[in-house]
This record gives sequence, structure tokens and C-alpha cells, in this order.
Amino acid sequence: MRFSVPMNIAVAEDEAGLGRTRPLEEPMDKAAFDVLYQETASKLWAYIRRASGDAALADDILQETFLRFLRARLPQLEPNQMRAYLYRTATTLLVDHWRRAKRIKYWSLEALLGQSAPEQPASGGDVMRFYAQLKPQEQALLWLAYVEGFDHREIAAALQLKERSVRVLLFRARKRLAGILTKEGLGSQEGK
Repeated sequence: MRFSVPMNIAVAEDEAGLGRTRPLEEPMDKAAFDVLYQETASKLWAYIRRASGDAALADDILQETFLRFLRARLPQLEPNQMRAYLYRTATTLLVDHWRRAKRIKYWSLEALLGQSAPEQPASGGDVMRFYAQLKPQEQALLWLAYVEGFDHREIAAALQLKERSVRVLLFRARKRLAGILTKEGLGSQEGK
């Protein structure tokens, strides 16, 4: 699965007819950025924190997310588009972190010597233990839909999915979480 960030870039034609890309907008002014940060940062941090399970990592990813946003020199965006861009960037950074951590764990000295790494204690209570059993995309879908209150269009933009796919993917993520809860004796016992 890929969480890249596609953006439309204007093409300026030069005399030879060759297109050169250039940013559409100047960087955001400080006042506008301050307003965006105040409105978005705490919820975005909470999303990253829940997905990663690590407050320090959430701080780092939040900072990197806003830094990339400022450097991107995006075209004029609506507030919901900016928010979707920020969540998409944060999700991409989280996935990159998980991939890097998985590679490090795989190639660690303990793995090469046949020793298993010690289990890390579950943080955030039982709910987060169940949530952590979901795939990253399922976690992102459920969080954006039910915690952040994103609609299907906003979720599709944030996770680079087709809008029509979001409904089905959300259904599957809910069903998988319900299955995990049922397996643990916390879900509905219907159908047994």
C-alpha cells in the first residue's frame, strides 16, 4: 500500500515549448500558519500518538509533517484540503517509521543470533491493544472516520484512496475490529 502525496503542479511553457514545473503559491504567511496550526495540531498529534503508541515519536512526526507542509509550496487549498494533506503526510511518515523499524528489528543482532526481542508492555489500555492489531490503513480509516469525523471524500483525499472505496474499506475495518473484540470476549456473541 502506498500513501504518497499527489498534488497538481502548474506547468509554465518556455520558449522551446518544454514544460517546467514551478510552485503555484508563495509560502504561507505566519499569521495564516499560526491559525492552521492552532486548529489542527492537537488533533493531528492525537492521531499520530494513537497510531504510533509513542508520544515522543508523535512529537517528531508532527513537527516533520508541518515542516513538509511549509516546504511544499502548495497551490491555494481549502481548509479541509490542507487538513487532508497534513493527515496524509503524517500517515506517510508513520508508515515509513514502521517500515524502518521492521527492517531494523529484522536485521538486529538478536534476530541474527536467534534470540527473540522482549515483549513490550501494552500502553494505552486494552482498547489500544485491540486497535494495534489492525493494519495501519485500517487504523487510519477508523481514526479519521470516528475520531476526527472526516467524511468519505476527506478520508479518500487523506489516504489517497478512491472515494467509492472508503465505504467498503471502513466496513471491513469495523468488521475486523469487531472480530478481534469478539475473539477476546468483548464483542457481540451473535452467530455463535
